[in-house]
Amino acid sequence: MAEYVATGVDISQFNGDVDIGALKGKVDFVIIRCGYGSDYASQDDVQYQANVRKCEAAAMPYGVYLYSYARNTDMARSEARHTLRLLQGRRPLYGVWYDVEDVALPAGETLIDNCVTYCREMEKAGLYCGIYSSLNWWRTRLNSPRLNPFDKWVAQWNDTLDYQGAGLWQYTDRGVINGRRFDMNRAFRDYPAIIKGMEGTDMTRDEVAKLAREEAQAVYDKNEARYPRISSLPDWARGPVEEVYRRLDLLGTEDSGKDTRIDASETYARALVVIEKVLRLLDELEEKEP
Repeated sequence: MAEYVATGVDISQFNGDVDIGALKGKVDFVIIRCGYGSDYASQDDVQYQANVRKCEAAAMPYGVYLYSYARNTDMARSEARHTLRLLQGRRPLYGVWYDVEDVALPAGETLIDNCVTYCREMEKAGLYCGIYSSLNWWRTRLNSPRLNPFDKWVAQWNDTLDYQGAGLWQYTDRGVINGRRFDMNRAFRDYPAIIKGMEGTDMTRDEVAKLAREEAQAVYDKNEARYPRISSLPDWARGPVEEVYRRLDLLGTEDSGKDTRIDASETYARALVVIEKVLRLLDELEEKEP
C-alpha cells in the first residue's frame, strides 16, 4: 500500500458544532459536507458555512463534498450548481468530492453518466474534483473506465486499503479526537500542492478566444507591411504558404490579375473566421463528450 502524506477528518451537520481550531496539530485537513441533492437551500448542510469559517480562521486546509441523490444527468447538473453556489468562488485545497453511495441511486451507465456530468461541471469551474464511495461500489457499480480521469476517495474501514490508485482513503468511522468521534481519512497525494499548481490554468473559452485574437492581431500587425503579397515572402516560406492557402481555400480577392492573396483585410478577416469555426467545433465535441 502506498505511503500516505496527510491525515484528516470528514464532517457534516451530524457532527454538530466542531471545534476545528482544536483539531490543529492532530489532523492535517478537514473535508466538509456542503449539502445533499439538487440545488435547494433547504438541502444545504446547516453546519457548512460555520465549518468553512472555522477552517479559514484556523488556517486549516479543507475540501468539500456533496451527497448525491441524482437519478439522471439533469439532477447531477443541479447538484453541481448546488456545490458551486455554496463554494462562492472558493477553491478548496482538498478538492470537491461527489459522494455516491445512496441505495436509491440508479445502476449501470446512468450512474456513470451522473458522475461524469458532475465532475466535468466542477472542472469547467476550475476545481479539482473526485468521487467518494465504498470499496464494494468501486469494485462493482463504479467499475468503469469512464471514471479513470477522476480521483477516487475510497471508504474501507480496515487496517489496509485493498484498492489501487485511490487518492483518499476513509479508513475508519471510529476515530476519536479530543473525546469526539470522527470519520478518519488518509491522503496519498499532496492536494494543496496539486491544486495550487492549477492556478492560472482555468481560463474560460471566451478568455482563450480573446487571447487567440490578440495574438493573431499582433502577428498580423508585425507582418502586414513586411509581407503584403505572397510574392514578397522569402523563397523558403512561399511554397508552404501557398499550400496552406490552397488547402484552406483562403485565396482572397484578385485585383487586375495581381497576386493579392495576402491582402491584409482579407487575410485577417479569414483568420478570425477560422478561429470562430475552430471554437464552434470544440463546443460541438464537448457536447458529444460522454
